[in-house]
Amino acid sequence: MPAWELALSIGTGKFYAFPELTSCTQMLLSGGFAFLFLLNLPSVKLCPISCQCATLNDLGLKVDCSSKHLKEVPVLPENTVELYLQNNDLTTVAPGMFDNLQKLRKVNLSNNPWNCDCHITYLKHWLEDHQLNANASVLCSTPVLLNGKQILKLTGNEYAACTNHESIQCKSFLYRDIWLASALLLVLILLLCIIYIAKHLNFWAFMTGSYFLSESLKVD
Repeated sequence: MPAWELALSIGTGKFYAFPELTSCTQMLLSGGFAFLFLLNLPSVKLCPISCQCATLNDLGLKVDCSSKHLKEVPVLPENTVELYLQNNDLTTVAPGMFDNLQKLRKVNLSNNPWNCDCHITYLKHWLEDHQLNANASVLCSTPVLLNGKQILKLTGNEYAACTNHESIQCKSFLYRDIWLASALLLVLILLLCIIYIAKHLNFWAFMTGSYFLSESLKVD
């Protein structure tokens, strides 16, 4: 058998070569083939460091991130089928975080201190669009008035922070409009004054010119 012929054992992940190939060479070949193997798998999805992942046959991944003291949702594999995020310190979900989880069939978001201000809107709409069994157990923790209320049952009037934010924005827009209107009115008044003065200057110049012309005619 030629020296360049190698047999790859898929089960053990080892290369067998002729004695003239050193162990270092075999290691480099093994690493190179492993790298090429990964390059040929563009759909390989890495499990978040803080979570545990398991394959569910050919369906996708079961991603268990429960009880990890997480304060934000980690980047999740697109082929996540089951997601467990209960018993963490999550207060909100960044907009778009769950948009790529098209295969998701089961999720648990319970026992997290969800803060139901205007930043919870994305999670509320996502729960509405994905009618999963565990959605009813996703409860507000703060503010105090909403403690224990289902996020799915929140109404726009209960987003206190959003309401205040909108009122502040409305006031700022109102003040800006008043200032612009006042500035335009002032400019209009100045233009009218300039036109008025210009007309009177023209009339005065005309009258003065007429007077001097008549006086010169008298002299002649």
